Amino acid sequence: MGDLARIATNVSALRAFQTLTDINSRLTKTQERISTGSTINRASDSPSDYFISRTLTKDVNALERKKKNIERGINFLQTNNSRLAQISEILIEASDLANQANSLAVSSAEKQAIQNDLTQLMEEVQLILQSGVSPKLYTGFSLGGLQNVSLTGNLTINPLSSLTLNGTNIAVTGNSIDQTIANIDSALVVILENEERLGSFIRRLEVEFDGAEVEETDLRASRSSIMDADLAEEQLELTNLQILQQAALAMLAQANSAPTSVLQLFQQ
Repeated sequence: MGDLARIATNVSALRAFQTLTDINSRLTKTQERISTGSTINRASDSPSDYFISRTLTKDVNALERKKKNIERGINFLQTNNSRLAQISEILIEASDLANQANSLAVSSAEKQAIQNDLTQLMEEVQLILQSGVSPKLYTGFSLGGLQNVSLTGNLTINPLSSLTLNGTNIAVTGNSIDQTIANIDSALVVILENEERLGSFIRRLEVEFDGAEVEETDLRASRSSIMDADLAEEQLELTNLQILQQAALAMLAQANSAPTSVLQLFQQ
């Protein structure tokens, strides 16, 4: 009868219980993988894979932050670029007015009206430069891969003063009109050059952003290959374990009841 006659220790029941415990443990892990969608939920699941996946997560988060910083930089530059574009539009209009005044057919009253318009336009230019364009563009700033980006050179916070375009320095009478036209055209060149520089920086940041996005996608793919669960495979494993669990329960019940057959030896 072997183990069947040793009722003090039901070895068959213990083995069946051990098998059932192992199946339940595997079943719990499979259910966790299905519910979380991840094969690595703690370091004990796979220490090396856990370490790699957490490192990849850190790198992904760093790239996300870099992209946000780049976007802020692009917005910052675009805001200032739009203000410089306003100035260039004003200077183009001012140039047209100055050239309009450079005609013998224009009366003194008309020239005075043009003079007033030019004065107001130049005051608006100064207002945009002083309150609109960020001083950071002229003192240097750093962002992402760009270090010490500076738009110094010919344009300063109040650049047009050096071009004699402030208020009364603009004249459309006598010999001064040719100089006024030249000053306006020189100022326009300065503004357009700085618009071009800003455009180059914006384009560079856009390229930097695209590169970060590609790198982030690659890192996410690498992390996915380590962490993400194959739900179809896990569902098949779940079904298999559920069947084994029912079979193990049946065998445990049978092993528990087997020793009762020994009672037949004591029956009269």
